[in-house]
Amino acid sequence: MGPEKSLHRMTLRQLLTQTEKCTRDLIETVHNQYLSRLNEFRDLTRPVRRRSHYPTVMAFHNSLKHVLEATEQTVAATTNLVEHLDAVRDYVQKDRAVRH
Repeated sequence: MGPEKSLHRMTLRQLLTQTEKCTRDLIETVHNQYLSRLNEFRDLTRPVRRRSHYPTVMAFHNSLKHVLEATEQTVAATTNLVEHLDAVRDYVQKDRAVRH
């Protein structure tokens, strides 16, 4: 988030906007990175191979490495979303405490 406000200093509207952006980022990461890499790996491990009848160990290794990298990106995006959701929850709980 760099130069932006801290999550605890944002208004609820700003938090919800940022949370929506994080959600879109997570969806994009899953669709464009994770699922495509996972499908590539699956194609190598299927009984009827599309690319080559005998893929090399290096092809498996590289494909698995790409799946792990995509997994790390997905976990990072998920962690970011959870932080934003926690900030929204905290904001609402503080607001409820003030109102009661």
